[in-house]
Amino acid sequence: MKHEGLIVGLLVVAVACSAATLALGIARPARQLRVVAATGTAQKSFVPDTADLDLGVQTDAPEVQKAQQDNSTVMNNILAALKAAGVKSEDIQTSSFYVNQNFDYSNVKGQSIPTGWRVSNTVTVRVKPELVSAVIDAASKAGANIFNSISFDISNREELKAGLMKEAVANARAKALGTLEGTTHTLGDVVSIAADWSGPSVVYGGAEGLGGNAGYVPVETGTNVLSVSVSVSFELD
Repeated sequence: MKHEGLIVGLLVVAVACSAATLALGIARPARQLRVVAATGTAQKSFVPDTADLDLGVQTDAPEVQKAQQDNSTVMNNILAALKAAGVKSEDIQTSSFYVNQNFDYSNVKGQSIPTGWRVSNTVTVRVKPELVSAVIDAASKAGANIFNSISFDISNREELKAGLMKEAVANARAKALGTLEGTTHTLGDVVSIAADWSGPSVVYGGAEGLGGNAGYVPVETGTNVLSVSVSVSFELD
């Protein structure tokens, strides 16, 4: 009986030790990764095959209802003119709609005096680059008085970005390997990647730009560039 008690006691001690070991194992800090970081770049030139125009109309009136009605009338004329110029309905999307009250702050006491209402309505229009000038001209003649910007792009942008990303990471890996020359270390898995994209270009219109004048507006797409810079951290083996 004494032996049985001793065995049980040993078992209890063994279990207690195992629990303590497990607890110590859980509390043990994770292995710190050693990493090497490098920056890679890639870019590609392309001729744009799509263009996005942001345009619309702004109307002012003493009453908000009048400002909205006037805006709706002009915008309907603009939409009809865009479609007549060859723009498809599915390529026209509302980009902003604002209703704001106007105030006059020029009085002697500096008080804000309500003077009426302003309604602004803009749409984004996607067209082929060769239609940009005709669309701006048609919208201007139909009453558009807001011409914010034109951005040129390429239809297979995501495919192009995927290729550039792969190229930039490979460039970063080559640079990281270069820093390890003369050592016994090798590169392991990628730990993190941060990408910074630039391009394509956007043309912004001022008070007299992109249709601010009554004449036909010449627009050239030129050659665009899409580029990416990546910061990559690799595990150091």
